[in-house]
Amino acid sequence: MDAMTDYEALIVPHLGDLQKYCYYLTKSRWDAEDLCQETLTKSLVFFLHTTPHVDVKPFLVRVARNLWIDECRKRKRRRLHIADDSRAYATDNDYVEVRSAIEWLAERFPRRNIETWLLFNYFGYTMQEIARAMDCSVSAVKSVLFRTRDLLRNRHSLNDRRNVVRLDVERWSRAIMQDRPQGLLSER
Repeated sequence: MDAMTDYEALIVPHLGDLQKYCYYLTKSRWDAEDLCQETLTKSLVFFLHTTPHVDVKPFLVRVARNLWIDECRKRKRRRLHIADDSRAYATDNDYVEVRSAIEWLAERFPRRNIETWLLFNYFGYTMQEIARAMDCSVSAVKSVLFRTRDLLRNRHSLNDRRNVVRLDVERWSRAIMQDRPQGLLSER
């Protein structure tokens, strides 16, 4: 229980500010409460596994902001999906379609290309966000995206098939179906 006491001592002084910030972001009391709870949960996991070297308040604000950005992206994709398709639920057929598309990509592209392309084109991440998530430079992200787009445009030249890592395909498919971009990235 010592870790919990330490966590509470770090968080409690900033709790009011965090709640205000969450309300500022969401403009909704219910969404703000959910965002605040999710932020506290993420920060608890972080502080239980690492020694906090960060200033707590800016860290909480950054976690809340990133969670809210992910939630807004998720809502946008849901709206686009509902607009494209009258069904508002995922079916087994949806999974089969996603899985087959991911398998096709996995047979033709390296892991890094697939993860970068999905983060940019499906999840709507910026190049800077992808560079941070994948621990590389923005120019590397641009290069990977350019090469991947170029190869996709010229599909007839994609005859070389690679060995598919089924665990990657499953992880990527689940990340898309569950709308969890963090599930895309391979363990580094």
